[in-house]
Amino acid sequence: MRGLLAALLGLAVALPAQAQQELPACPDSLRVTDAAEGAAPEDWQPFRRDLRTQLVDIRFYAGPPAEGRAVEPVAGSARGSVVSMRYGLPAIEGEVWMVCVYAATAHALMRRLEGPFSPHVRVNHDRNDGRTFITYN
Repeated sequence: MRGLLAALLGLAVALPAQAQQELPACPDSLRVTDAAEGAAPEDWQPFRRDLRTQLVDIRFYAGPPAEGRAVEPVAGSARGSVVSMRYGLPAIEGEVWMVCVYAATAHALMRRLEGPFSPHVRVNHDRNDGRTFITYN
């Protein structure tokens, strides 16, 4: 019996930890349409500017984003042109949602995530090329 217990304990130690989920990548841009409501004031005409709706931020929520429980970063840093915010997603109890935020629009993309999560999820923004991306360090 002791031999079996020792073998099981050795097997448990040798097994790899449960794989951590890699988060989905946000689309680089989002096509949206909008229009002015109603008629323009007297002597004015509507004019629509072409704006680039590229990804500018990634945010996390403890529950559906409409509930407003944004997850605050646990740390921030900057190295060269890259600004990073680190999130402790494993500490969140319940649902975790990810929101992709785009420039020049109120529209965003959101999705519910499934763990387990890496202990160090970083949202990075490169000020030189405008990219926003996730790393795990």
